[in-house]
Amino acid sequence: MTEWERPESALPSDGKIALALSGGRDSVALAHVLLRAGADFFAVHVEHGIRGESSLRDADFVRSFCKERGIPLEVFSVDVPTYAREKGLTTEQAARELRYGVFDGLLAEGKCRYVALAHHADDQTETVLMRIFRGTGIKGLRGMAERSGSYIRPLLGISREEINEYVAENGLPYVEDETNADPTYTRNFLRREIAVLKEKYPALNEAVARLARHAAEADDFIEAATPVPVMKEGEAHLGADSLKEPVTAKRAVCNACAAVGVRQDIEERHYALVFRLAESESGKRLELPHGLTVYKQGGELVFAKSRFSDGDESATELDEGIPFPRGEFAEAAGLTIRRVSPDKADFDADALYIDGDKVPADAVLRHRREGDVIEKFGGGTKSLGDFFTDRKIPLRRRDDIVVCASGREVLFAAGVEISEKVRIDKNTKNIIKITEDKDVR
Repeated sequence: MTEWERPESALPSDGKIALALSGGRDSVALAHVLLRAGADFFAVHVEHGIRGESSLRDADFVRSFCKERGIPLEVFSVDVPTYAREKGLTTEQAARELRYGVFDGLLAEGKCRYVALAHHADDQTETVLMRIFRGTGIKGLRGMAERSGSYIRPLLGISREEINEYVAENGLPYVEDETNADPTYTRNFLRREIAVLKEKYPALNEAVARLARHAAEADDFIEAATPVPVMKEGEAHLGADSLKEPVTAKRAVCNACAAVGVRQDIEERHYALVFRLAESESGKRLELPHGLTVYKQGGELVFAKSRFSDGDESATELDEGIPFPRGEFAEAAGLTIRRVSPDKADFDADALYIDGDKVPADAVLRHRREGDVIEKFGGGTKSLGDFFTDRKIPLRRRDDIVVCASGREVLFAAGVEISEKVRIDKNTKNIIKITEDKDVR
């Protein structure tokens, strides 16, 4: 089997493939491989809005390339510079996030089952070495996988030199991204240095690929031996005594953070702080990046992510109070507030239902405040703190709960309960259904 028969034989045949087609020689070569194999695929081009007219010319080239070969094409435009500025990312990071956002969207919509990327052996070498220079662990040494979920990389075993030869032999047209020669981009700088290294070590790609395979084997072993966090109400729980072995303990912490949505910026210094917390008495807490807090609760560590991270505009608005929405439908403060007709109210357990006509004009959505009270469902008034205690709401969750209040009178606590003040009765005509957005819990 030749090196170019190998990618063909590895292509999945159980679903449509979306090919990421930039118009560069690597993605053009992969398009030719897919055509030659008779694969069921369409092309996707993401115009990043970085290089002005040059970027638009690349998109025109891709349209022409696909039209001539009968390849269905979808083109997307994104604004990388603006996104990078708003998110505090480098241009490379922002482009990657937006590009994968497009691919993930196609997968989620069911337009394809796989996304084919044109990463090759030299890309793998660059990726692994870049991670080494940044101080990666075993997981980072794995590099890229030929198949990762719905993402496939058929050319991962093919070198850049082999791709160049294939493109020339088949007379394939392509465009050259001029930014590939700009050494201010980290990957471009590294690519230039690797070319020099390969003059001395021509088998560099093979050596790095071997390292990645060994790292993958070790990483799989570590993962299998690592305690699995238990998810309860959107929080990740780990036994404090399961963090004795440093290798698996670090992985367990990393997995617990990922389980609540934090997959970056957890560093070596944070592991030490978490391990120290595991040895402390119950009730202690630790703040980590991206609104993540770790609590010591009895013999467990509980990883919880705030609904509203520091600097979140919604958090500031809630501190001041957002007027309770009126109308048929609204989304505010992580809640969906919808009017439903009495004959269509399903009264499911994941929602609260109130009489909208009983909500005072001055009612606002906000966080709890000192002195808040609630008239319990069925009668009797309590402080909101005591009410939460009765309902066994952990202290760590109380500051994130959105309440609707008129002055100090709480009308409902989202995801918890409503007040007797807004209870539905036989005369109710305006039923309001309140649900929480699970993605921000």
